[in-house]
Amino acid sequence: MSGAAQKLDAAALARSRREALRRRARRIRRSVAALAVTLFALVFAVVYVQLASGHDPALAAAAQRRASLAAADSRKSSDSTTARSGASSTESSTSSGEESSASSSTASSTSESTSSGSSASEESSESPTAVTTSQS
Repeated sequence: MSGAAQKLDAAALARSRREALRRRARRIRRSVAALAVTLFALVFAVVYVQLASGHDPALAAAAQRRASLAAADSRKSSDSTTARSGASSTESSTSSGEESSASSSTASSTSESTSSGSSASEESSESPTAVTTSQS
């Protein structure tokens, strides 16, 4: 074989290797793109079906938050009721001079619990579900 023939064989070999690398890179790119599109479509379908069936996690979290706030408000009002009954039993055991000051403090705590109760009812009426349930 002559030097020119070896150069042609080397050029053809380099060309074929380069073409093989291009095919491999194209195959990897296509498989990565196909995998990304498939995963996106799968996640989109799962979220779509979940929302279409009425199971919205954002709305569920908001409802759970409202329920915990309502439970905290009811606990707070029951605590203030217990404190009022404790204050009235304290009033009966004190002398008449101290009785007027204790009753005035009980009256102020009653007005405070009433005002906090009205603000809690205002908060619940402003929630989106309160509007929705009143319309249905």
